[in-house]
Amino acid sequence: MWTLLIADDERTIREGIARSINWKRLGISRVFLAADGQEAYTLIKKERPDIAILDIIMPEMTGLEVISRIGKQSDRPQFVILSGYGEFHYAQEAMRHEVRDYILKPCDLEEIFTTIARVIQQIEEQQSIAAQHAHLESYVDLLEPRAQEQILRDFIIGNSPKNGKLFAEVFQQAGKTVQLLLFSFSDPDHFSNLPTLKRCIDNDAVITDWKFSAILRDGIVLVFNVEAESKVKAAVQEICQAAARLSIHGIRAAVSAEGPVEQLPKMYENAAEAVRIFSPPSDAIPLIEASTAQYSKPVRQIIHYVKDNLSNSNLSLNQIAAEVLFLNPDYLSKLFKKEYGLKFSDYLMTIRMEKAKQLITVCDDLKMYEVARRVGLGDNAAYFGQVFRKYTGLLPSEYKQNQVK
Repeated sequence: MWTLLIADDERTIREGIARSINWKRLGISRVFLAADGQEAYTLIKKERPDIAILDIIMPEMTGLEVISRIGKQSDRPQFVILSGYGEFHYAQEAMRHEVRDYILKPCDLEEIFTTIARVIQQIEEQQSIAAQHAHLESYVDLLEPRAQEQILRDFIIGNSPKNGKLFAEVFQQAGKTVQLLLFSFSDPDHFSNLPTLKRCIDNDAVITDWKFSAILRDGIVLVFNVEAESKVKAAVQEICQAAARLSIHGIRAAVSAEGPVEQLPKMYENAAEAVRIFSPPSDAIPLIEASTAQYSKPVRQIIHYVKDNLSNSNLSLNQIAAEVLFLNPDYLSKLFKKEYGLKFSDYLMTIRMEKAKQLITVCDDLKMYEVARRVGLGDNAAYFGQVFRKYTGLLPSEYKQNQVK
């Protein structure tokens, strides 16, 4: 049912319109009357009528002033203006205020009835369109996660440039550096638990900013921006704990090396191979770094330890040999260079500088001495600047400025 306001300073007109028309035929259940513009404005604010018939010239406030004060709010009435012949220029002004219709005085009751019937029809059409849009949006919301998952599957498995472009556009990942996290099970008999594991992943608060997950072959993949790498271990641990509460065990996870979106298919291949062949570094957090899976266990342990303790300015291969691996440092030094292709000291500096580049690019509020501290070069910003320039050819400030362009 609809509600209607009639505002006119002439009592015979407003009461005549209210009493002489069978408003129930139009579905109008209540009719409010106002004798001037201020009363009309007050009633509109209080009663929120669906339709308001306003005389243009009224005491206290004109019909146009009432409409102007009501503004563009979504629940405002549909306005119909009553205008005399000599006031037609006011009616033209009313049209600029998005008035639904106007009626010229003197007018008969049939014209008023027809006009209000037309306004109600327009309201119903608008409501029908809005309802259709809302239904469509809800349908799209239901389809969107499934469509996104399919786009990711097509890209990773199909490995075509067209699929990669679509993925980058849908997930707004064009030009970004990403990583891939893959979950699976050590026992193929547990693959039936993938949907339940996916729910654990989707419910994990740590990874809410990692878009979504998708079941792919015998595992579940997530794609995330490289800035979220620090959350990976915590996320895997929380997911495994949530799964264990549902009696799901034997989870294995692998995180890929970082790279552009175009390399996601290769990242997936490496992660899947690592999950299939290599054992996690610990039982507490069953996470394998796919980029290090090809190395021997001591070298993998060195790489993991360096990433976890990069801010330690005293970090050295001798310390790792003595306090972590309990192996001969000379043996470790030769083994590391043989497998990784770099001396440990060069590797450590490379990791520190790459981390520094990432921090400078992403963390606008960090001071240079804070960056230096986070990458294990103490609090000396000047020394950090020298090392950074030797590695990149640019001072930190110059490098940051280049990234903004």
